[in-house]
Amino acid sequence: MLSRRTLRLTFFGSLYFAQGAALSYFLTFNILYLRDLGFTADRIGFFQATLVVPFILKLLLGMLSDRFSLLGFGHRSPYILLGLLTQLVCFLILPRIMLPADLNIFFAVAMAAAVSMSLYDTCTDGLAVEVTPEKDRALVQGVMVGARAAGILTALLLGGWLISHHDWSSVFLMVSALGLPALLLNLVNWQTSTGPGSQAFDWSAFRSLVGREALFVAAMGLIYALALDGVLSYLSYHPLAGSVVDVGLVSGLIALSMLGRIAGAVSSAGLTTRFGYRASLALAIGLSALACYGLSLPLGTRGLAAACFLFGFSYGYYTAAYSAVSMALSDPRVAAAMFAVFMMFLNIGIALGQAIGGVIVEAGGFATLAGWMSLLVLLNLLLVRGLRTV
Repeated sequence: MLSRRTLRLTFFGSLYFAQGAALSYFLTFNILYLRDLGFTADRIGFFQATLVVPFILKLLLGMLSDRFSLLGFGHRSPYILLGLLTQLVCFLILPRIMLPADLNIFFAVAMAAAVSMSLYDTCTDGLAVEVTPEKDRALVQGVMVGARAAGILTALLLGGWLISHHDWSSVFLMVSALGLPALLLNLVNWQTSTGPGSQAFDWSAFRSLVGREALFVAAMGLIYALALDGVLSYLSYHPLAGSVVDVGLVSGLIALSMLGRIAGAVSSAGLTTRFGYRASLALAIGLSALACYGLSLPLGTRGLAAACFLFGFSYGYYTAAYSAVSMALSDPRVAAAMFAVFMMFLNIGIALGQAIGGVIVEAGGFATLAGWMSLLVLLNLLLVRGLRTV
């Protein structure tokens, strides 16, 4: 019989696993699907850019969940159920839409799926803040970040096999199916007493966002996302990666990076609990700088594989540690919205990393990008020294 703690961790892991499966479609398969149907790169790029909007709206979705109990059934579980069900239905509808004729309909359904994923993601974060004891915060973030990476990796590998042996409709069905465990576990773990409850939604709770600790952590998230996602977005520009013609080898490098991300997230859970937030963040910063620097070196295939694993490890470790600190600073009265604010800075950093990274790669190549980003991420050591209460 599973303990309540194990069941809770399994539940949160299943939700992030479902999110990872959906992300694998939005970030990878959607581009390939539209390209196979003859759409040009500029049209695909515009399509992809608009799908980022729901992630910016996570703050509003979090405030909705914090403020209103859905039909009296609770602040978290019913919204999570609504998001998962809508996502499932959308992915069943998408392959039935005739393209290119009905692109506007396809876009609307894809956007609905993205909003649905953002809804249950935001409510999951709020629920985690409310029900997770302080001693388990690092653990639950390690489980969730690792499960998301596992969902991405599973969907990428399984989806690639399905495309090769079946057709595109099976990929959409796969994404829906990978969300079923989370849907079922949400019913088993239904929560009606979570949410602001007796600590009613209070606008004054947002005042802590302008405090020293919150500002430092937000800046830290922006810098780390800018540096790591800036490098990750242009990994294909690595000189060796560009010369590799073996698709299996390239896929293996991607898989190594994802496995590293899972290992990093899991490792962060135990080490953060043992050594505390500040020490764990400092370790994450050091590992990230080392990984970026390693990728700037003229490595052979084995060296590149090791660097990709280390990069994935540091990415997973850093994300889990940062998320655990964000949980600690989120006021329970506005848990989902406040946590979403910290995640918003990550999204801003990702956008800046992609924009600035492209300029640096164009001007000086991938090695220059990785070298500069290894220095940039070290700036976070100054911010860690400024943390006092976490």
